[in-house]
Amino acid sequence: MIDAHTHLSSKNFDTDRDTVIENSIKSGVKEFIEVLCSCSEWQQIRYFEKYYQNFYFSLGIHPHYFKEYSEDNIKELEKLINGKRIIAVGETGIDLWYHPQNLKEQIELMLKQIEIANTNNKILVFHIRNPKNSSIAYEEFFNVTKDLIKVKSIIHSFSGNYGDAKKALERGFYIGINATITYPKNTELRETIKKTGLTNILTETDSPYLAPQRIRGHRNDPTSIMDIIKVLSEILNKNFKEVEEEIELNFKKLITDLNKGL
Repeated sequence: MIDAHTHLSSKNFDTDRDTVIENSIKSGVKEFIEVLCSCSEWQQIRYFEKYYQNFYFSLGIHPHYFKEYSEDNIKELEKLINGKRIIAVGETGIDLWYHPQNLKEQIELMLKQIEIANTNNKILVFHIRNPKNSSIAYEEFFNVTKDLIKVKSIIHSFSGNYGDAKKALERGFYIGINATITYPKNTELRETIKKTGLTNILTETDSPYLAPQRIRGHRNDPTSIMDIIKVLSEILNKNFKEVEEEIELNFKKLITDLNKGL
């Protein structure tokens, strides 16, 4: 199993981080991408030194932290991005749920991180969130980034509609599916997956956030990958092992040529 998006550096894991990681590995989660998405988090990569064989890393500035955009911070990101096991830039993107008045600043920050990823041949990890009852964030994202992205990319925590998924897949993007797919009201995401199948689909938990329905409201951890695969299996009428293996193949395809020498 693969957890393609975690925040295990979060203070929510300060008392039992090693235990959570070790239990996740024992449960069958083989590889993780730990996402460090503010300047204050980048040095927390040190928390994972003894687990480097299982972890890859993404460094970036999340759209929530658009105020961190400065020449010094960009220079620091460019300096760190080719460190050990770092394969991606992000999260970056557009969030119009929390910051609808700051689209311009978010786009400026995103474009700079796209440039860094293109220059250094790193995967891009995108965070895109619409405002309520609108699809404008996805529309802006696809319009602004057209023909700019030269590297493999993931739309993390996909929350768009089928049209957005189709457009993303046509551009060769990967789509991160987390435990929101287990929520009873999230029929749109389940219907989207019925139509797309598992092409370029990745599983991710976003731990400690977005726990599955069975523990909703509590801290999430990578073992909930099993909840996600179970629902994917039910939606697509495939067995658990078949879905697990297809997701792992997608992940291998994603990191091909990026993990040499890591």
